[in-house]
Amino acid sequence: MIFAISFMKVNHKNRTNKRLIMSTAFTIGKRQLKSDEVLPLLSGHSLWPQLMQGMVIDQVLRTISCTEEDVHIFYSRQLDTDPDFLLKKRDQLVLEGASDEDVDFFINRPLLLEKFKKQTFLPQVESAFLRMKAGLDKVSFLMIRSKDHELLRELYFRIESGEETFESVASKYSEGRESMTGGKLGPIELKQLNPMLAKNLSESRPGVLNSPIVVDGFGVITMLSEKHPAHLDDTMRKQIVNHLFNEWVNKEVQAFFY
Repeated sequence: MIFAISFMKVNHKNRTNKRLIMSTAFTIGKRQLKSDEVLPLLSGHSLWPQLMQGMVIDQVLRTISCTEEDVHIFYSRQLDTDPDFLLKKRDQLVLEGASDEDVDFFINRPLLLEKFKKQTFLPQVESAFLRMKAGLDKVSFLMIRSKDHELLRELYFRIESGEETFESVASKYSEGRESMTGGKLGPIELKQLNPMLAKNLSESRPGVLNSPIVVDGFGVITMLSEKHPAHLDDTMRKQIVNHLFNEWVNKEVQAFFY
């Protein structure tokens, strides 16, 4: 898709002075957009948050440098497939309206972003992991939920007495997606669960039927299958770095724009 920006300068006179008014036309493919059409599109498609995040991130990334060798190493996979990859990327950026001084920045931007994340947030990972670990642990469990609390209590006693299995009751009566798996859910990080449900499961022992509780208006019966403690491996390190980075971005957007 071709994206080009053209600028047209028009001089207007009034009784006291001259004003320079800039009218901007955006060409996207075969369609031309006037400048006053762009803002409603940004708002209508909820692109303002993404744009604001990009602006605060770019403000920091422009203070970071990298070598030409760094860039070639970063794009080595693409360059192995297409030796002209960077030249084509440069031409595309120019075609899409990037100024000459910005082309190198936007080519280097993915590399600069990774460099910034590692330099800034990797040293914080271990302490963040200890602080977040309770929510990063995962659980596999069985669950039945129903808005009919009287029915749920009856179902609890059926399972407790051995009259029916948890799986068969979940398949017949549960009102969530777990009905399709015989009540089985997980592994799921505890932080992704309702706090009351997470507490219920974190305090449970595997294989023990838990008494009904109310979660978001549903009566809920659970049985923990297995706990999966979080470990600080490479995947977890990357997850925490991204979490810390997103926290930073949100704070910077608030400070910069509001």
